[in-house]
Amino acid sequence: MRNEKGLRQEDLAEMINVSQQTVSRLEKGEIALTADILVNLTKVFHVSADYILKLSDSRLTYEWQIDFSHNMEKNENLYRAYGRLNRTNQELVFQLMGQLVERQKER
Repeated sequence: MRNEKGLRQEDLAEMINVSQQTVSRLEKGEIALTADILVNLTKVFHVSADYILKLSDSRLTYEWQIDFSHNMEKNENLYRAYGRLNRTNQELVFQLMGQLVERQKER
């Protein structure tokens, strides 16, 4: 999941309040996953603890699904307008959004 999100071990370590070495050792299976790290990982990746522990194939937590549903309802007009754009314009919207996010980080 870390690689899917394009995160370095250092990035994930900071997000879950552990060292980079701890992330490395967890990924190699050298140390056990503690409860507090497990909880932090569920929050970072928006997945269930069961998914992380390989007890379920369902990635999304129920809370995330509800939150997503509410956000979709709130942004329905934006979603519909985006859907009416051709593929080229949809790609432009994504590029613009990326630039706006980067600009916002700078401030």
